[in-house]
Amino acid sequence: MDDHTLAKRLRRTLTSVRAKREGLNIPPFRVQYRKWTKAEVQELGSKPDVEVARSIGRTPEAVRLQRRLRGIAGVDDPLVAKPWSKTEERLLGTRADEDVAHLTGRKVSAVRNRRQRNKLPPFEFKRRPWTKAEEKILGTGTDEEVGRKLRRDRATVGDRRRHLGIQASVLAWTAKETELLGTMPDRQLAKKLGRTLFSVQNRRLKLVIPPAPNPKYHQWTNQEIRQLGKIPDSTLAKRISRPYEAVRDKRIQLGIRYENPRYNWWKPQEIRLLAKHSDAEVARITNHSIDAVCQKRLKLKAAAQTDMESLRQERLW
Repeated sequence: MDDHTLAKRLRRTLTSVRAKREGLNIPPFRVQYRKWTKAEVQELGSKPDVEVARSIGRTPEAVRLQRRLRGIAGVDDPLVAKPWSKTEERLLGTRADEDVAHLTGRKVSAVRNRRQRNKLPPFEFKRRPWTKAEEKILGTGTDEEVGRKLRRDRATVGDRRRHLGIQASVLAWTAKETELLGTMPDRQLAKKLGRTLFSVQNRRLKLVIPPAPNPKYHQWTNQEIRQLGKIPDSTLAKRISRPYEAVRDKRIQLGIRYENPRYNWWKPQEIRLLAKHSDAEVARITNHSIDAVCQKRLKLKAAAQTDMESLRQERLW
């Protein structure tokens, strides 16, 4: 099989698989295409692509591609247009295109194109006109409260109020509500008081009240800090029940390095050995694995090719 499929199956990187194959002098896998017979072509479009693929021993993707290349309509092909019925035609323009698409099981673009082809105007929502009695209520309470009274959407009430230049009604803060600021998270307090998060945060900042501590956050102990760098961050995160990112950021913040890093960094003198010895000999001298040596050699070769290409481009200019 090809390197990409094998890397997926073995859960390895594509570079690792390619380096191992080249290290063993194994040529790359070449896909052998099987020609389509007349009997196989005759089955295309006679039943769903999955069933055809199962019967002739091919993948559904290959069957679908071959059928479309030959211009054969499929039984379950989503690209083949479904004929419009008279009932569906009567729905066009009577409601929003999105609603018609939901009712007919079609795409919104298909409904819009069909409506435009029939020269039908888009559906227009008939808004309820505002009465003078309703406009007098605007600003007497919050937009949400007025919307509930008038059975209108809060955004609609706000738009109408701003259009008429009516100031929004702001509930005054009571002494009891002010005392609660900073005693719990702002989001939780806003839900409790029936106010917006912005209103609570703005009031707390104006009164210079510090935010409440996050109950989910716990301080780092000296015992936890002493373990940083001694074991991998992922292992320590599981042990002390913290997110991996929190452990990694704390270690970097304190400037703590790994005592026993898993990765053995290449030294300049080790890289120079690649030009003098074989992969096996370099692996024995440097204590790197043969796979690591092969990958390093491939990376250096790719970098050298990139440098040569950039130099060639500079000369052309």
